[in-house]
Amino acid sequence: MRILLTAAPMYGHVLPLVPISRALRSAGHEVLLAAPGEFAEVAAEAGLPAVATAGPVSMGDLIGFERDGTPADRPADPAGRVHRSGRGFGRLAAHVLDRTIRIAERWRPDLVVSEPTEYAGRLAAGVLDLPWVEHGWGLRLPDGYARAAEQELAPELAALGLPDLPAPRLRLDPCPPRLQLPGPPAGPVRRMRYLPYNGPARVPSWVRLPRERPRVCVTLGSMPPAVRSGLLATVPAALHAAGLETVLATGSDPIDGPLPDSVRAVGWLPLDTVLPACDLVVHHGGPGTAMTALVHGLPQLVLPFHLSDTATYAQRLAELGAGRRLPPERAEAADVAYTVRELLADPAARTAAAGLAAEIAALPTPAELVPVLTALTRKGTPVCVN
Repeated sequence: MRILLTAAPMYGHVLPLVPISRALRSAGHEVLLAAPGEFAEVAAEAGLPAVATAGPVSMGDLIGFERDGTPADRPADPAGRVHRSGRGFGRLAAHVLDRTIRIAERWRPDLVVSEPTEYAGRLAAGVLDLPWVEHGWGLRLPDGYARAAEQELAPELAALGLPDLPAPRLRLDPCPPRLQLPGPPAGPVRRMRYLPYNGPARVPSWVRLPRERPRVCVTLGSMPPAVRSGLLATVPAALHAAGLETVLATGSDPIDGPLPDSVRAVGWLPLDTVLPACDLVVHHGGPGTAMTALVHGLPQLVLPFHLSDTATYAQRLAELGAGRRLPPERAEAADVAYTVRELLADPAARTAAAGLAAEIAALPTPAELVPVLTALTRKGTPVCVN
């Protein structure tokens, strides 16, 4: 069987597709991951066959500007921001649609698997009458994303003869049930264990060494650059003063000024390899970071600056007792250090995080769901829901 996987050009959208792709390949199936620009290379670095659906693209530009180049509105309300982002991902789909369809026509997949904000793959599946599966990455996205993308894609839908965006035959949900948003999902769903993949890397030697003091991982990937650089420069000093060790998973962010000697590592670090040697995570609320931290049973302090779904992760973790939310107006270095100390001293937070980790571990692995996916290619096969 051949499976085409499609993703938007962002690490948090491409990397979650790696575990299911590997499971499919291990079962003897062919996979091809399609993504724009350098993100086809990101998939290739994970050992997956990959193809580019376009040259390099900027999601910031696609979300921030209409097709004619005029700036998109910047609404302040959450629903308006969802609509704005959904239109942007719709513009991405329009940009890569022709090539995505050509790839599908030539490669002739039996099934299409797309992450929730990649709409060209599902349009190609609709045109070629193929079943398609939505592969989630954590909390369900608001329905407003797909509705806004559908509005943006109205000309493409009309040209393809499709009345609307095709519905998935199945949704794969890797979110632990208690964390997932309340309310029934639309359509059939199968729960699946979240297996973190954060990129290829060697495990640092210090991960295996005993730690002399509590260790906090700090990663602020999608915060506004000015806020991110300021906190990366000041938070390590505040944590050092509190007697804590810091791991700065900063990517390529420059850091102004010297760092205290309690900083264990700095730079790009695959979280799945370093979090087992940490006690707590401070982060921006990205799904990949939140879910990877939960896999390892770590409490989390979320600073939801970014205007996407980060605030929802912060809220859900706080509601379940597995983390705290620090509002942007209180996210000064001293406040971060104070809240970190509170979390480290709170056994209930670690217990709650460990409970969610156990819930994740009890879910079926991607390998166990491969037969479910292959069955979707047989006409008339019912979808079993768990």
